[in-house]
Amino acid sequence: MENNILREIIDVEKEIQQSLDQAKIASREWLDARKKEIEQDLVGQEKEIALSFQQARDDAARDAEKKASELVEQAKKRTDRISHTENDILARIVTSQISKILPG
Repeated sequence: MENNILREIIDVEKEIQQSLDQAKIASREWLDARKKEIEQDLVGQEKEIALSFQQARDDAARDAEKKASELVEQAKKRTDRISHTENDILARIVTSQISKILPG
């Protein structure tokens, strides 16, 4: 009888140990799966960020190019306007500006 009780206790302990081992394995597998999911999410987010950065950079470059083109166009118009102004008018403008800069 004592042997039976001891055998049953040992069997129960073995079952408990097996259950613990299985729970550890299941926990490791679950953690590994979550880790892989997180890593995949991070890779996806990194790609999205890189694409977003590239798009913002391209947009900024287009905007800068457009503004530069507008400035060049304005400069051309001013140059044309000045080049068509008669020399005597230009001389008066230059003289008035020089008199402001130089005393007497």
